[in-house]
Amino acid sequence: MNNFLGNLGRAISEGISEASTQTSAEVQRNEQLSKLEIKIKEIDLKTEKNYTLIGQAVVDNLRQGEPVIQEFLMPLFHPIKELDEQRKEILETIKEVKSQQADQLKAQELIKLKKQVKEEVQKLQELKDLGVMDEEEFEVTQAKINKRVNNFEKLYSLKIAFERNLINSDEYIKRKAMLE
Repeated sequence: MNNFLGNLGRAISEGISEASTQTSAEVQRNEQLSKLEIKIKEIDLKTEKNYTLIGQAVVDNLRQGEPVIQEFLMPLFHPIKELDEQRKEILETIKEVKSQQADQLKAQELIKLKKQVKEEVQKLQELKDLGVMDEEEFEVTQAKINKRVNNFEKLYSLKIAFERNLINSDEYIKRKAMLE
């Protein structure tokens, strides 16, 4: 009984620790993404102001009957080019952060799957030890269970394709069954 309670307590503390670590990492990434998205909005506002200045300069020249001279507009346009470059860099950073998030979620799912498979294999081993199943049945069932880990990449990609509505439910179920 003490062993059971000890195992239960250890499992609960591991679960809580894992959940808090994941939550902390997610909060940090989301905070980073929020800051980057705010910078994008600030750049967009500055760009709009510069567009307004260019438009105002063009209208002023046209009102006075003067031609619009490109050399006159270039000093007003130069900050827009710089802002465009900053925006491009920030968007690239956002893309990298989101990619890291996706990779981390994928890794977490793999860890979770491996843990489930390990538990299922342990149960199979117990059944084999108790004489409920023979060696051949154990090996076949174990191979089937391990197939989910071996085909994790394909199963994960299939899941993403289904979530993005790239494949329908029937095709998802059919392909998933072949991989599991």
